[in-house]
Amino acid sequence: MLSTTIRDPHESFSARNWHLILKVAALVVTASSLGWMIASENWLLVAGVFGLLLLFVRPIEVALGLYAFLIPFESMTTMDNSTGPTATLLRYVGLLALFVTLGVGWLRERIMRPPRTALFWSLFILWGGVSTLWAIDQKMALHRLPTALGLWLLYMTAVSVRITAKEFSWITLLTILGGSGASIYSAYMFFQTGGATGRVSLAEGSTQSDPNFFAVALLLPLSLSFGGVLSSRTWSRRALFLAGTGVIAFAVFLTMSRGALVAVAVITFIFLLRLRLNWRLLLPVIVAGTALIFMPRLFFERMQEASTSRMAGRQDIWQIGIHSLKSYGVFGAGLDNFPNAFERYVGTSRFFAGDQRSSHNIYLTVSVEFGILGMLFLFEAVRSHMRAFPRPTSNILASSRLVAFEAACWGMLIAGFGVDILWRKAFWFAWALSVGAMHIQRENEQLCDSGSFS
Repeated sequence: MLSTTIRDPHESFSARNWHLILKVAALVVTASSLGWMIASENWLLVAGVFGLLLLFVRPIEVALGLYAFLIPFESMTTMDNSTGPTATLLRYVGLLALFVTLGVGWLRERIMRPPRTALFWSLFILWGGVSTLWAIDQKMALHRLPTALGLWLLYMTAVSVRITAKEFSWITLLTILGGSGASIYSAYMFFQTGGATGRVSLAEGSTQSDPNFFAVALLLPLSLSFGGVLSSRTWSRRALFLAGTGVIAFAVFLTMSRGALVAVAVITFIFLLRLRLNWRLLLPVIVAGTALIFMPRLFFERMQEASTSRMAGRQDIWQIGIHSLKSYGVFGAGLDNFPNAFERYVGTSRFFAGDQRSSHNIYLTVSVEFGILGMLFLFEAVRSHMRAFPRPTSNILASSRLVAFEAACWGMLIAGFGVDILWRKAFWFAWALSVGAMHIQRENEQLCDSGSFS
């Protein structure tokens, strides 16, 4: 027997128009508020309201895209706080990206199972947290722990929420734009001062941030811009990505970071290895190589003195760090306690390297601070991630996008031999974003396969 349900017309009207009424009310309130702010010339508030509206319409692109854009500018977003740890605007943008991405994933049912590599990164962070129990200086370990947890949480969020191809393309573009903008600004300030600072970086209050960290923050934008040249179908887009490749490479060279220069060479090598010799590859290589013509004399002097300066004292630091493994190679000295382990073995080097120095090498840092188990987790996380990259196909336009992320990851690993970037946002974001690139590639392949049989 069939039965019918008679609905109250008032209830039907209410359900049908409730969302429309809310939208109209929100529009009226927003328009009125904007009118008042414009009349009062509160332009900062106007920009904030437009930002919130854009965040409401395009939450993933705005939240993660803004985070990606600001990574090269991190040292310029410092919020002075003489009474506590230095905070940056990027930290709060990262929290915004975390909650917005999680919220979108939950509301739109886009939460997915994280990849296998996320398990090893999680074990790595967990072991780092456990190591605070026996750390040489527990206060130092606990001070570093919130940063480590924050980077891991944002990583897990980014790899556990399905990002659409359109959203991902905007995040990638904003990553390139952030690197290009920071590069142009740093190069402009360098020539404005006549090269008085010696090496390019960005201002951090009244001082200069570390040029090595700035160079590392430009590796992902450089690799993505390089890939954009190869994946562009029109000459206008190709020209824009070529310009981005040129200015970012120019800024990296001006940092005169030897580790970053080796990383750039490795990025180029990965493109050549994966895509073979192709005429498109010559364009970004030539543009990046041309930047070397405009390097100041100091650049070539730094390259020549690498061996005579014992890698700016790094060899002595590494020698002492290796000696400290006698005591800390099994369980580790504890999170962020390499300087303390270093100080206990500082007399084992022929040359005085200073007191409580950082390792300038992420692999030595992990070995000393986390011991054998921590190094194993790091190795497995990196190995499983790099093995997940699919091999390029004959379609160079599609393959070059994924190769750009693989090359950036290799660049980070190589840069890690000379710069301690383990807890830098640029390092973790490269791994998180490349997981999204692999997921979108698999979705595209599934669509192509289903289309071929339909």
